[in-house]
Amino acid sequence: MRGLGSTMFEKRQLAHPLLFDAAEFAELGRACSALLSAQLKIIQHLLATRSKESVLDLFRMPKRLAAFIHWDNLKHGDATVGRMDIVPTRDGYSFCEFNIFPGVGGGEAYEGANAYLEALGYPQAGLTGSALRDLAGLYAAECRKRDLRRVVILDSTAHGQLGYPRQELLKRYLEAANPGLTVELLDEARYPKAWLSRGEGEKTLVHRMFTHEEVTDDFAFVEKLWDSGAVLTNGFEPELRMSKRFLALLWEPGFQALFGAEEVAAIRKYLPHAFSLSEDTLTAALRDKGELVFKWDGGASYGGSGVLMGVDWPADVLEQKLREAGLDRWICQRGVEAETVALRAVEDATPVEYRLVLGLYSYGGKPNGFLVRGSRTSKVVNISSGGKLGWAFVVSEAGRRDFIRHARSRRTSP
Repeated sequence: MRGLGSTMFEKRQLAHPLLFDAAEFAELGRACSALLSAQLKIIQHLLATRSKESVLDLFRMPKRLAAFIHWDNLKHGDATVGRMDIVPTRDGYSFCEFNIFPGVGGGEAYEGANAYLEALGYPQAGLTGSALRDLAGLYAAECRKRDLRRVVILDSTAHGQLGYPRQELLKRYLEAANPGLTVELLDEARYPKAWLSRGEGEKTLVHRMFTHEEVTDDFAFVEKLWDSGAVLTNGFEPELRMSKRFLALLWEPGFQALFGAEEVAAIRKYLPHAFSLSEDTLTAALRDKGELVFKWDGGASYGGSGVLMGVDWPADVLEQKLREAGLDRWICQRGVEAETVALRAVEDATPVEYRLVLGLYSYGGKPNGFLVRGSRTSKVVNISSGGKLGWAFVVSEAGRRDFIRHARSRRTSP
């Protein structure tokens, strides 16, 4: 992490990897696919019954983004790049966030955990691989299909100052997956003007690392990039899919008829019940606040921002906060208690109980391993608010037993 320039991640790592049951991983992968499929069916229904501008307004996105969205990507899941955040509880697993975004972070955690296994001398067969390598493979295939010359991993100057890792690892994986391909780490200030011409733009694949809320030049650069014909792996449609509004829409009776049996089953089993806040639902929400999490729907918020735990606030103070931001901009979701596991972070002398959130990566419909985030104190588990991060490898029960035997033999060997 130090080599990647990540001031945020550098000292916030768990001291060892975790192992996750292969059968449960497969079940969560199917649930992930079903929830994402149901989400797309809602979007398709909305686009068939509303204008594009009306859909953007529903999800609190600026109407001017309509020109920078690949609307066809909302008809299928092939271009889906993201991470589904899952809370492990004593009663099972609950999906709490849809982080559908090309630059979703945390994949670097795999590298540290993998280095740990290499130092331990544990064989890699059967373990899930790097999420960043999977992403690079997806992009390399696209480059070969379109005969592209280069890939630009594009950050913004605003986002680049937040302390997240530089994308050196993704760059290396892209170069390894397609030898001879030029891969550059750039932002809008350093992007070569020559590549914004139509001829060069059409030879360029762009992987975006910033959200629309981190654009500071009134979209002047984005417009030039779009007009160049560059292959943007995602326009700004991921921000639409990342809206917390979907947590409520998936539960609304009016949309249930759109879903198949598997999608309905996944919603009921894995998605805590949610509803939109309004004057009609406020009284009940304040009465039941101890059982609810209030999530702000004002744009593509991330990093744990815009989340209020109902149990932490007196009813009158909570109501004031909700009204200040606008009642109709909040989603209420049944809270779940994250399971705790005794783990060690790099500065812990002994194992400590951490609440966990698992991040299941999904690239082009293929689930990968888990980013693990843990917090000793906060119920909103996030790295940017002091949490720790690590990685969970997916193994069979036999693989888990083999790992433990191997680790113990190393501990006792000369």
